[in-house]
Amino acid sequence: MQTTQQFLEMYICKAGETIVHTSENEWEIQRWTARTFRTLGNVWATEEFDLNPPDLIIKLRLKPNSRRKYLNLAPELLKKALAKGWIIEEVRFKKDGRTPLAVHYRMGPGLWQYEQLKIEAMEEEATLLKKILHTEIENIGTILPSHFLKAIIQFNENPKDTEGWGREKVEKFKHFLIAYLRLRKQKSRMDFKEIGATYYQEIGGSKVFDAYRLSFIARFEKWIDAPVQELGILSLSSIVPIHFTGELVGKYSGYSIGTVHTTNDLAVGKENFQTTAHILWLVENRAVLRRMATETQFLKETKSFVLGVDGQVRGAHRKMIHELCNKQSIQQVMIWVDYDQAGTIIARDLVELIGGLRYRLIGNEGNVFNTYKDYLAWSETVPDREQEMTLGGEENWRKWLNL
Repeated sequence: MQTTQQFLEMYICKAGETIVHTSENEWEIQRWTARTFRTLGNVWATEEFDLNPPDLIIKLRLKPNSRRKYLNLAPELLKKALAKGWIIEEVRFKKDGRTPLAVHYRMGPGLWQYEQLKIEAMEEEATLLKKILHTEIENIGTILPSHFLKAIIQFNENPKDTEGWGREKVEKFKHFLIAYLRLRKQKSRMDFKEIGATYYQEIGGSKVFDAYRLSFIARFEKWIDAPVQELGILSLSSIVPIHFTGELVGKYSGYSIGTVHTTNDLAVGKENFQTTAHILWLVENRAVLRRMATETQFLKETKSFVLGVDGQVRGAHRKMIHELCNKQSIQQVMIWVDYDQAGTIIARDLVELIGGLRYRLIGNEGNVFNTYKDYLAWSETVPDREQEMTLGGEENWRKWLNL
């Protein structure tokens, strides 16, 4: 554990400065050279500090190097915070070494040590959570798809989340995974709320994962390229629509060129859809889908099928795309998304999803890219734009097909 002096030397003293204990709870900032000595300021910091700051102090979100001229604290609490070492007061002098130039409140050694202990506890908890999840993966056997379990293992081992989730969300997802795997060993089908209820076994447990439901389910669906129902999770309170235009035949239904059609995640799981199309267009926005649906001659002549992913590649979209791309009729995939950060992520997911099929990524400057790497590099040089701003018409679309 650091002493007050060590803390002040590390975070208060600048290069060439030293700290000297002059009296009880008072310290002097000095600078010595071969010829001169200067007093640069004073610090009020207690030698004996407390490691249990109240919430009002913690919520100030002070950092070792941050300075505050004012703290929104009652005078009594501020006095207590200084006495307990949660906060220190730094006074910097003018060149005369006596006249105050600036007064700041800063994080004290007590608050800093509290934060360090908290970090250590979180790291220990994260290590334990990682071990528990690893054990559950080993114990699940062969009742889940191997590629799904492989994705969980990679997630558990990866020090940095590939989706950019923060630490709190990552750890909550690990709890969700543990809860799901334990329940999956007991039953093949479950309600989403059962996962939290059986894991926490307390009032409110069924609601613990509700705030993360969409993102957790989306991640499951990405890992299996199918609706989450295939993992036995039911009762998600919504049916996911899938909008498209083009010729499509399923076990129980059939669709033809002429308008925008809609199926859903439940149907995708049972239909085993087939198409005679050669070109699969994957577009982010419905406006683009609607516009292309009106050009029936273009769709017929180019043998195109257009699927809208609605700004998020859900499990139902994944399964349908996967089915279509595994059919011998599809020869090329055209990927057309918004020109922003979210669009590049969707484009990346779609490229990964279509496997080894030839594809084109459509830019908004009359350009088309044959690799995601080139598309990503280009996208970082242009301002954000929506698909609809460069919608064009069949003349443009035919040109892109031939580039």
